[in-house]
Amino acid sequence: MDVFFTYLLVSSTTPLFLWKERRTLAILHIPVVAAMWGVYLTYINMDLGELGHYLFGFTFVVNVVIAHLTIYHVFVKRFFNKKMRNIRDY
Repeated sequence: MDVFFTYLLVSSTTPLFLWKERRTLAILHIPVVAAMWGVYLTYINMDLGELGHYLFGFTFVVNVVIAHLTIYHVFVKRFFNKKMRNIRDY
């Protein structure tokens, strides 16, 4: 549970990193973060049982996919664009 909470805090900042380059992806990520917080707060207040585990897993997987898209758009794509510009200059 502590690992999920730590990941929840980190994933809550992902839209901030995306806002400048990919606003649509950042806006699409906000409901996922809200759903993760909702599942977490519901899980703390009452026992969800097996449904809670499935909700945790689903929101976690969706968030991991969005986080990888973020890494691609913020770091990888920018790196390859700079590299291709340098190759074209020669």
